[in-house]
Amino acid sequence: MNPAQQPAAPTGPQPGDHPAWPENFAQHKAGVDCPMCTNDFTADDIGWGLLVNKGRFTNAYLWRSGQVRGYLVVIFTVRHVAEPTEMSPKEAAGFWREAVAAGRAVERLFRPVKVNYQLLGNAVPHAHFHLTPRYDAENDPAPGGPLPFAVLDHGRQDEDQLRTDAAALRGLLGYPAREAGSGACEVRR
Repeated sequence: MNPAQQPAAPTGPQPGDHPAWPENFAQHKAGVDCPMCTNDFTADDIGWGLLVNKGRFTNAYLWRSGQVRGYLVVIFTVRHVAEPTEMSPKEAAGFWREAVAAGRAVERLFRPVKVNYQLLGNAVPHAHFHLTPRYDAENDPAPGGPLPFAVLDHGRQDEDQLRTDAAALRGLLGYPAREAGSGACEVRR
């Protein structure tokens, strides 16, 4: 067999590999030096994204990274929690209600085929939704299936388009006309 006919080396986890949780995961999950809690939730720009809504329970940000226009992250800002089960019933209802309002705004502005709501926390264990608009087969990197996370993590949005989209989402969400919450996540160090 010549080298051109050799099978490609396998990529990704292999049988026998023992992947690990991210460094300091247990501490972050407990709220110690949580990377999400270090954000300035009073700022209009947290570096990762532009604020489009400040609710009573969450802040919603149009995310800069990735290859999907309209990708939003909705972060629980009342205090540090890793799981929605750690929220009071009122907080959990508010978290979901504000995420759904953000999803409605994404639907109105971007007209996707579908919006994915993901509450994972496998890398950053702080309650937050990834709202990802999914588009028609010609404009979606994985129509009909889950998106590889690299599609959301690699690359950058066009900054001018991002700012235009953020302003439109703010208008649809009534921000800043809506009464804002404290925007303070209780951080434990």
